[in-house]
Amino acid sequence: MAVTKAVLVNDGGAPARIINFEASQAITAGSAIEIASTGKCLMADTDGVRVAGFALVDAASGDMCSVVTGSGVVLMANVDGDSVDVAIGDFLEVGENGTLIKQASMADKTTVAIALEANTAAPASGSLFKVLVK
Repeated sequence: MAVTKAVLVNDGGAPARIINFEASQAITAGSAIEIASTGKCLMADTDGVRVAGFALVDAASGDMCSVVTGSGVVLMANVDGDSVDVAIGDFLEVGENGTLIKQASMADKTTVAIALEANTAAPASGSLFKVLVK
């Protein structure tokens, strides 16, 4: 059984669901998740993809992965190791391997979350920081 990491900050303050999907790859808790055409989940890896939610647990390929879905949910999400100078209130989009990065332009329509914590130094890849899911 997968062990829940400190990903979910509030459960009940916003309409959210935790839904289980079969993982089509190894998944890290806190990663942005997309659903493949097979119906399995994988870590989102492009800024134009529709994000289904965020992984609540680590999951191996073929295992069930609990995914937190919903808008207005506050949780801890993976930040890209190269993402620096993220300020509170910055819009975030999907980077690589389910991580989030600061949006390059406010005109982008690819926002998946808003930063609730500042990130002024390059974190280790897969570090978690607080976001508001859009």
